[in-house]
Amino acid sequence: MDALIAMSLILSLYMAFNIAANDIGNSVGTAVGSGSLRMKKALLLGGFFVLVGALFLGGSVIKTISEGIIPQGLLSPRTALVITLTSSIWITFTIIKKIPISGSDAIVSSVIGAGIASIGIQNMRTDVVGFIVLSWIMSPVAGFLTGFVIYRSIRRVLIKPLQGMGMRDRLEKVFSYLQILSSSFSALNLGAVDIAVATGVIFATGYAGGYWIRILGALGLASGILLAGNRVTETIGRRITDLTPSRGFAAQLSAAVIVYLFLGYGMPVSPTQTLVGSVIGVGIAHGTSTVEYDVIRHIAYTWIVTIPTCIILSAAIYTITGFI
Repeated sequence: MDALIAMSLILSLYMAFNIAANDIGNSVGTAVGSGSLRMKKALLLGGFFVLVGALFLGGSVIKTISEGIIPQGLLSPRTALVITLTSSIWITFTIIKKIPISGSDAIVSSVIGAGIASIGIQNMRTDVVGFIVLSWIMSPVAGFLTGFVIYRSIRRVLIKPLQGMGMRDRLEKVFSYLQILSSSFSALNLGAVDIAVATGVIFATGYAGGYWIRILGALGLASGILLAGNRVTETIGRRITDLTPSRGFAAQLSAAVIVYLFLGYGMPVSPTQTLVGSVIGVGIAHGTSTVEYDVIRHIAYTWIVTIPTCIILSAAIYTITGFI
């Protein structure tokens, strides 16, 4: 039992590392892509605010993941180990491929697979699963719509009038500073979501708990950002659409607001899906020819594949470990 808990803790730290390396692009990718921040400074800034968000804002989403899908008391240390192992394997693969997937999708799908294999689907909270899946659908759509509206509004009210007065460059400089602020706000939300994804399963076992686990998870998040956060940040910031500070600010503000609202309901919303939706919305608002649709299709395909892959892999690993 103690060995399983220790292994789960180690894998949770590894999970935190992977999730943060994948998700930090959601907070600073647009700032890097628009030139508002250089990569190194962006990762340092994002790492700090993710740490703060993880330590002070992540409680409600931890509860959703740790107690919502598999009822409290039914999640064994072995099941927790399988869930964190499955999620870590898949997220590591996507980081290597530089694909911005959702860490929450991966771990929730792994919880579902391990839950089916361990206690049966009849004992799981399928209503909570539906609630979470709904957030997966709503977040990119909401991000797309708000990103589109916010950038269109900025373009109509500020950019076009000031461009006619020869003040476009000054305005973009202002947006550079605003984008840094919005990226910081987004990183706070990111820390709150990702700390739950990384440590929620450990809390659910009942054998390990306390604020110290959140501290360890937060440190794991920060490490992932600083050591491997550049890979997916590059994809989000530079491969989906051409970003300027004003476009990057619109996308970042849109995503930050949506994630913050979803957090209020304890929903493990995907910051990745929200921001990608926002970036696409901003790109289309500027002009459909500026959007790289092949990149978007590749990202969307990986999102879809993540769910059945993690469910099947998690269930398979749980079954195989029963014979060891």
